[in-house]
Amino acid sequence: MTTVDNLTKIQPRKDSSYFLTVLSDDGTTWVVSLPPKLKIYQPELEALLGKVFTDRRLRAENLQLAQQLSINWCRSKCRQVGLSIEESWS
Repeated sequence: MTTVDNLTKIQPRKDSSYFLTVLSDDGTTWVVSLPPKLKIYQPELEALLGKVFTDRRLRAENLQLAQQLSINWCRSKCRQVGLSIEESWS
């Protein structure tokens, strides 16, 4: 299982590997960064995060929970639309 501490390692190209950070904090707000093929569904994830974490964003531990929720949402959305995580990056 993927955790926030060990974010999903993706290798879309043979010459590079990087870690997918679906949700980050820029100091003032949370920033959603979805793979290209999931970007059209970004409002859906943002609505879910807003519903679950309204008035709770300021607590540091909630960022990790929101990150895990976002990663799980991405995996679920990929399954729903018939993509692997790797394919969502192409």
